[in-house]
Amino acid sequence: MTEPYPIVEQRSLDPAQVRGKFFWRKEYRRHDELPRPNAHQVFVYRVDGEYVLDSAQRRLDEEQVVNATHVSLVDLTRDAEVLVELAIPCVEAEDFTMRVTFVCTVTDAVSVVREGRGDAQTLLRAYLKSHHRIFELGLKYRLDEVNEVRRDVNAQVKAFTTLKPPVISGIAVELRSVEVLTPDEVRQLMGNRRSIEYQHELNTTQQRLDHSLTKDRQHNDQLLGTERLIHEQRLDRERTHHTGVVEAERQRYELKLRGERNDFEREQRGHDREEITALASIIRDNPDSALANAYVTGSLDATELAERLLTENRHRAEIERMERQAEFDREHEEWLLETERGNEQRRWEREDHGRARADTWRAKEIRLEVVRELAKRGHLDMTNLNANQLIAELTGAEPPEEIEQGAKPELAAAQAEADDDTGVREEDVS
Repeated sequence: MTEPYPIVEQRSLDPAQVRGKFFWRKEYRRHDELPRPNAHQVFVYRVDGEYVLDSAQRRLDEEQVVNATHVSLVDLTRDAEVLVELAIPCVEAEDFTMRVTFVCTVTDAVSVVREGRGDAQTLLRAYLKSHHRIFELGLKYRLDEVNEVRRDVNAQVKAFTTLKPPVISGIAVELRSVEVLTPDEVRQLMGNRRSIEYQHELNTTQQRLDHSLTKDRQHNDQLLGTERLIHEQRLDRERTHHTGVVEAERQRYELKLRGERNDFEREQRGHDREEITALASIIRDNPDSALANAYVTGSLDATELAERLLTENRHRAEIERMERQAEFDREHEEWLLETERGNEQRRWEREDHGRARADTWRAKEIRLEVVRELAKRGHLDMTNLNANQLIAELTGAEPPEEIEQGAKPELAAAQAEADDDTGVREEDVS
């Protein structure tokens, strides 16, 4: 309990002062001179050596309140708990702490104030200390044998309060419980022991769980590896199939797109050819109509049309002049080529004729040289040689009358030299 029990507060009162004006002057006390009671608390005044009970119903100007020299505030709570703690020695030069709980009820507030029983806890502690046997109960026990001490102390206190119950004037007292608190050393020891046991159990459980988890992890890794391999193989098959399907679809789409593009381009080319053909026909028939068409469609205005027509006429005149010049140049070039070819042909013919004559004369020279050589050696009579025929071949003339059989070789040579007037000379065939 935080407040004293049963007397909560006591005050000495100064003589009451006369207050008020004129006919209303009288003695009375102010509220701040008295304590503020709760619902379960009452005042006890000492008036002329007597004690008067006030349940907070008296006015501040009543005679007993005005003449009171002392006031006490008494707590009337029923079964109010009062805790009493005592130290009990043990064999280890340490103390057990005994806590005894009493429940108290004020039966006569005036007796409490008159007898000065303002602190029930102090009175009950003195009551327990009067039983010396209590302090000898722990001398044969160690601190860790607190449970045995609890049994002995509990039995001893209950027997004592039964045989000699506590008596306090104006207060009814009853024993509620007897406890022996666990010493801090034992509590710490037991806490450490429990921590060690819990830690050991936790470590054992952790090891067991780790071992189990390791086995489960290995098993799960094997399962996951197998499932991963199966999944990857299935993904590879699906990826390959999907790639093939996508590639086939892409090829079909490209073929379709290419076919559509070709059809469109073919149709566009046909349309372009028709437009170009029509436009070419218009331009070929009358180029000015193309400009007129552009003027009608809005591509050209009047100024641009006039400029384009003037430019077109100039361009057309220039083209005609260039065409005439090109035609003249072409005809002149053809004449030059024809003349060159004629000259070249005649030169080739002269060269061929000259080579033929040179070859012919060289052959004749060779034969003549053979005849001369035969004549020099005197073997001309031994050969069957027709002189007239040889002269005809060397000169290219009709063969003369045959030379008589047995003619001298010198005659044939002289005849051959005489024929130099025909143009056959040794310098020409050499």
